[in-house]
Amino acid sequence: KELIDRLLTGRCELCERTEDIEVHHVRKLSELNPVGLTNPPAWMRLMTRRRRKTLVVCQTCHANIHPGQPAAPLKQ
Repeated sequence: KELIDRLLTGRCELCERTEDIEVHHVRKLSELNPVGLTNPPAWMRLMTRRRRKTLVVCQTCHANIHPGQPAAPLKQ
């Protein structure tokens, strides 16, 4: 329910754009605390603070989260 509400808002939770909204997902919250990372990126800090494995983002922000590799498309 909470993720659906966030999606229906239709806004990137990082930059607040409203175009091309996607969902970034991690398998485990522990992935957000890699050993030796002293200054995590904004997306990682936000997910950690919210204690959520998902983040609603625009395509541009999602591409920045996954540099050099495309995000996996949603299966329909």
